[in-house]
Amino acid sequence: MIVSNHAADQFVRRPPPDIVFFLVYGNDEGLIRERAGKLVAAALGGNPDPLRLVRLDGEILAEDPGRLSDEARAISMFGGSRVIWIEARGQDITAALEPLLQEPPVECTIIVTAGSLKKGAELRSVFERLPRAASVGCYPDEGRAIAAVIEEEARAANLRVPPGVREALSDLLGADRMTTRNEIAKLMLYARGRGEVTAEDVQAIVSEAAPSMLDEAIGAAFDGDARAADKAAQRYFADGGDASGLLGAAVRHALLLHRVRAEMEVGGGLDGALKSARARVHFQQRAAVERHIVRWSTSRLAKLFPPLRAASARARREPNLAEAASLRALWAISSSSRRGAA
Repeated sequence: MIVSNHAADQFVRRPPPDIVFFLVYGNDEGLIRERAGKLVAAALGGNPDPLRLVRLDGEILAEDPGRLSDEARAISMFGGSRVIWIEARGQDITAALEPLLQEPPVECTIIVTAGSLKKGAELRSVFERLPRAASVGCYPDEGRAIAAVIEEEARAANLRVPPGVREALSDLLGADRMTTRNEIAKLMLYARGRGEVTAEDVQAIVSEAAPSMLDEAIGAAFDGDARAADKAAQRYFADGGDASGLLGAAVRHALLLHRVRAEMEVGGGLDGALKSARARVHFQQRAAVERHIVRWSTSRLAKLFPPLRAASARARREPNLAEAASLRALWAISSSSRRGAA
């Protein structure tokens, strides 16, 4: 089963009971996590017992494919259905999935999260063709989806968002679902007790969040300015930012550039490429995107993903070295940018 991006929110809230294999993929990391989390909640029936949820890393399954079958066929200690959440992280886990696809487990749901997968990619094809499996695409929110998230959060906060304010707010959101929800939550907290969100509230809370030290660090790295990238990253960390956020932003920016550049290479200008790639770019980041599109080719951008994944994996394994790993990743991007420009 193929679940499109616009139909996915409704699907993950009430997935068909006969579906036991889910692939949640795309280039919006926050949206992937949100939708996977809702699938987990649906599968567990509202019972958050941590003993019924097992999380596995794709790197582990690539080395030990049989572990997935062992976990899937294990019996819950206190009864009830179980969920296995696999973060593929670019690893080929089809060998681990194959035995379960041939003989699905009983009372166990398998949820796989992955990054951007092209149509025809092996992992995506597996979930699209099997009767008890579904692939769920996750791409940056656009107009209607952003408005729905705003309305959902406003209703929960008992606040009204007038149409003009909603439109202005929508223009500042959408690149990442998790960031979108966080920014709306801050806005609702700021406006609490006043009944209505104003344009001034949006200007004070959300507009200031759009261009940030995180954006400066990523922008400088892709410009080839290692010193500026390092300085902005250190300020980002000092303000409470973490290495995972920095590395995630670098991956998202590289993915954005790769999609837009690929559209441009088959013909057309930047505006058309942004539209075709379904990319939302904040107006204050537009100049940086234009610079980087000229500076980077799709092949050079593709070479960034393996080292960025490795840096992310190291940051998870060794939290005390996470900031150092993310800074080295920025320096590597800067170095690649300078070599390309030479």
